[in-house]
Amino acid sequence: MKKLIAALVLISLAVGSMSICLAASTASVGIQATVPEQLELVSWIRYAPPGVDPYGTGSGDATSLDFGTLVFDDTYNIWKPTRYFTVFLLASSSGRKYRIQQTNIGFSLGATDLNNSLIVTPDYQSGDEIVTGTSQGSMPGGDSYGAKDLALGVNKVVYNGNSGLSRIVRAYYGLATGESGEPTGAEPITADQLSGTYSGTVTFSAVLQ
Repeated sequence: MKKLIAALVLISLAVGSMSICLAASTASVGIQATVPEQLELVSWIRYAPPGVDPYGTGSGDATSLDFGTLVFDDTYNIWKPTRYFTVFLLASSSGRKYRIQQTNIGFSLGATDLNNSLIVTPDYQSGDEIVTGTSQGSMPGGDSYGAKDLALGVNKVVYNGNSGLSRIVRAYYGLATGESGEPTGAEPITADQLSGTYSGTVTFSAVLQ
């Protein structure tokens, strides 16, 4: 009799436990967010003395590539700038492959020009920060930056963003001095150059690949 009562108690507890486990109520709530598609290019400019980091001593913000009044170098008999410029470029493409390019159709004073003197040098620095306090890291696999060249030309490649990832890219702008490593066709500004203020425009664009 005791065994029967014990068995009935165990069965009762088991049934009760099953009832508790099976008793449930759920509610589902939807989640939604729309990420807009974009193709955007942001830029800013820094100037610095030759050989100094864009954020180093003597550097500052700029709104254009204004080399100011050049200084004559009596040793090499050429006109030289006292600063160079770094254009920082950041493209956002919603994860799609993109290309950053630059166009310059002239750096001139009337019929005279300095087209063979303005040089652009693309670069990538892992320490640049898209998010403050966090380095952007190594260049993504498959991405690449363009070659050092005369700025003169249409749609010259600054950066190929084949990964689709946003990265800060640099484009250094300086005037030819005749040093080794300058691109073919680069010419220093000699004492024979017509005096006056030369001007032009560099246009950057981000396009999908």
